[in-house]
Amino acid sequence: MRDYLISQPMNELLLALSRGPVADPPWQEFLRLLGTALEADYVTLILRAPREGDAGLVINSVVLSPDVVDAYNESYFALDPFVNLPPGQVCSVDEFVAAGDYYQSAYFRQYVEPTGIRYLMGADLGDALGNTARLRFARVAARGDFSAAERDLCHCLLPHIQQTIRLQARIARVESERSLFAAAVDRMALAAFILDQRARIRHSNQAGERLLAEGRWLTQYEGQLRLVHRADQAAFRQCLDDVMQAHLCGEPGLVKALRLGAGSSVGPGLLMRPLPLVAASDGSRNPSVAIFVSDPEHPREAPAAVLMTLFGLTRAEANLSLLLASGATLDEACAQLHISRNTGKSHLSAIFAKTGVARQTRLVQLILSSVAPMGD
Repeated sequence: MRDYLISQPMNELLLALSRGPVADPPWQEFLRLLGTALEADYVTLILRAPREGDAGLVINSVVLSPDVVDAYNESYFALDPFVNLPPGQVCSVDEFVAAGDYYQSAYFRQYVEPTGIRYLMGADLGDALGNTARLRFARVAARGDFSAAERDLCHCLLPHIQQTIRLQARIARVESERSLFAAAVDRMALAAFILDQRARIRHSNQAGERLLAEGRWLTQYEGQLRLVHRADQAAFRQCLDDVMQAHLCGEPGLVKALRLGAGSSVGPGLLMRPLPLVAASDGSRNPSVAIFVSDPEHPREAPAAVLMTLFGLTRAEANLSLLLASGATLDEACAQLHISRNTGKSHLSAIFAKTGVARQTRLVQLILSSVAPMGD
């Protein structure tokens, strides 16, 4: 049993490491505790190395001054010789760079020496998935060099730090993909909500926020999604109960749909489906239902530049196509573009020839079913 016991400081250090990617601000608590453990005056984690035109992602346990940080991220990074260390190894700058070369270099003389830093220790991390990072530890001259025990402790922690960086990269990729798909749904003028088991809104996209702000069909009360009209709310609750039950039973294939406005043909359509169950100890906080609302008053749009690329249209032809796709008649579109009807008909003929369709309804369908609305 004693072999598995760890000290209280190490426990706090590992807990801070596990919180690193999601802490506010990220990583700084861990870097501060790591600096204490290794008796380093400064600890730096470089998750994305600076390069020309990119300041990178550099996190410091202590910021000497914004000017010092900016100077490295903007220019001195290119002179830093303490880079590209052997992956997974801990070494000092004296081991990696010839002492005479380092202490006589412009990088040391102009950037490092004025800060009072004398001793540097570092490690580069990397895995087969391409997740890389640099750790750097610094001490002022009066403190002496890092000891063998401190180097051993740093080396022992490297696999744990690498694993956490891998998890952070995975979280970042998932969030990036989620944002991309959410933006695509927004471009389709499709409102989306994620509700928990109490119908509280856990997430909504821009189109959903717009519908809530308008207050015509949807609203929220104490965080819960509500429908404005009583008949709609009753039908919504019945469908929601069915979908919630399907979620709890692990049946994600169930889909419920209804038309708002008491069944009116002009009201928005609403579709809901359960999300798959995920492993969580607190099911009540587990988002469980996805709601999608299509509002005919907010049609899909497409950028003119994308239409020009897709179909070889001129700017004038693309602008006319967009107005027709948004529901305008040819006369209304010509009026908005300040062109004559004859010019509009000429543009339309050219559009038909380039897109291979012969009717306005088919043109609208072609534009809205293409990838053009995703291009903004």
